[in-house]
Amino acid sequence: MKSCMLMPAFFCAVLVLFADCTMKRKQEYDGVKSAVSYADILEQNPNGVLATRNGEQMRTQIMSFQFVEGNRIYFCTGSEKPLYEQLRRFPQVSYCTWPEDFEPVVSMNGKVVFTDDTVLKERVFSGTGYASDFIRRHYKSTDNPNLKLFYIEVEEIETYSSDGPKIYKAQ
Repeated sequence: MKSCMLMPAFFCAVLVLFADCTMKRKQEYDGVKSAVSYADILEQNPNGVLATRNGEQMRTQIMSFQFVEGNRIYFCTGSEKPLYEQLRRFPQVSYCTWPEDFEPVVSMNGKVVFTDDTVLKERVFSGTGYASDFIRRHYKSTDNPNLKLFYIEVEEIETYSSDGPKIYKAQ
């Protein structure tokens, strides 16, 4: 578990709300990057905050990252969980994570896409981290109909560090 989890979670939620308000104006980007550019931060800090909409309400929750490919960052949830329906109804999300020194805090913004790709589910099951262990224990097999694999098709990457905030268009 990350130290000082509440502060960054609150920070990420505020950033998501700020981003939602500022998206109405034309965005000027600091450049172009890929989500895979932040693979080290994602892999070394797999627990982050997923910000979603639930109707008019915003919601944040701790999520464990699984893996990244290009501009897709992968996660699992269950069809029995309220999150599954939220993501189906409101697929625009933001995922925020950070290293211990908060340099940088990274927020990946984009649209959720669910996939039933067995090869990708096997990749989750063959993982060695806590998140993969939990998925294996809870869902037992990749054929479990409740196991839902999804990715965020990253459209924008925001970073926050001592150099200030930066927003990149995802390529």
